[in-house]
Amino acid sequence: MFENIIGQAETIRVLRGELAQGRFPRSSLFFGPAYAGKLSTALEAARVLTCAEGRGEWSCECASCRMQKELTHPQTVLLGPRYADVEIAASADALMRSRKPSTLYLLLRAVRKLTRRFDFWIADADDARVKGMQERVAQLEELADGLSPGSELPPARELGELLERIVAAAAPVAAQVRSDTISIGQVRRLAAWAHLTAAGSRKIALIENADRMQDSARNALLKLLEEPPASVHLILLSTRRAAIIPTILSRLRPYSFPARTEGEEKDVMTKIFRRDAGGVIRGDAGGVIRGDAGDFPGLRGFFLAWREINPEKLSQLARRFMELARGANDPGVDIVEEMSELLPERKPQRGRSSRETFASFLEELMTHLGELLREGSASPESLERWSAAARDALARIESYNMQPAAVVEALFYRLREEGAG
Repeated sequence: MFENIIGQAETIRVLRGELAQGRFPRSSLFFGPAYAGKLSTALEAARVLTCAEGRGEWSCECASCRMQKELTHPQTVLLGPRYADVEIAASADALMRSRKPSTLYLLLRAVRKLTRRFDFWIADADDARVKGMQERVAQLEELADGLSPGSELPPARELGELLERIVAAAAPVAAQVRSDTISIGQVRRLAAWAHLTAAGSRKIALIENADRMQDSARNALLKLLEEPPASVHLILLSTRRAAIIPTILSRLRPYSFPARTEGEEKDVMTKIFRRDAGGVIRGDAGGVIRGDAGDFPGLRGFFLAWREINPEKLSQLARRFMELARGANDPGVDIVEEMSELLPERKPQRGRSSRETFASFLEELMTHLGELLREGSASPESLERWSAAARDALARIESYNMQPAAVVEALFYRLREEGAG
């Protein structure tokens, strides 16, 4: 079990032991930075829990494991925001590079990590945006059904055309999912699904970005965590453990996922996404980026490249932002103008959401704050205040859908008030 997970050796060791001994908890939290393998590991845990043979090897051919590999198992549900379009595009590229069962599964799983969030059982039926997406989701599923494990893949040109259609169809659905918060309607439907009887089968609910949850949804989830049905496992995932309220956190067994090493991230790019030879990436904004795994500064840089976001430019903007925020004697700075490359009001962003770009900038800013501490240019107390301000700004973008221009200006002045100078 967990043969397809790269890195996280200690966490995998613990999970293997608990699953083999039947001690895996009914409520857990997988936490750690982006690209650490949390969802892949959670999906593997779900497959092992539902394996009809009880062993959970990836090679298992029981009906349950086959459905889990394709993410079609009816007793596993997914919800929560996710940046899915880039993963789908990267997986489609991998399949074109390497026409193997492993890359076909990679693509199908990437698509269904998105479409399964619209399952009847857990989609908020009262949300008009969800209703408006059902036809698009059905179209995307129909396209994915044209690729089936065990069947021969179409010729290269036909496959390429089909993959282009899948990537294009996924874009509007992914845009809906990545900007959402988890609503009370979703949690109530999840609770109803959890309490439906399923003789002889475990149920697993995976809640990604669990920190991005409406207050009313948190209260509803707390009730489910207090009395979960015996056959149900709830796995919450988050990059921000501290953002999950204590009453929920106290009911979860935590599993830490540290950042992968540079070598492990390169292994993900080469072994999973097949970036082991030069080639072409066609980004979602229409441009072309060339390179193999060694040309990208880690997994984050790899996925930013698909959005045509330059990691070096983000780093320059983060440093400039902090220089200006710490320049208390220069009150006349127009920070919106200085950061205009991040803002659609000043520079329209082709093919991508300005919120995605700005969220990436905030992540880069928090990385830069850590560098200031290591250099001795900032105290731990200052770092904590600045990081809290940056996290709040990220929440306003991701959870409250605020305009980036307003958020960047509010963050700038808050940093000054917090003593960035």
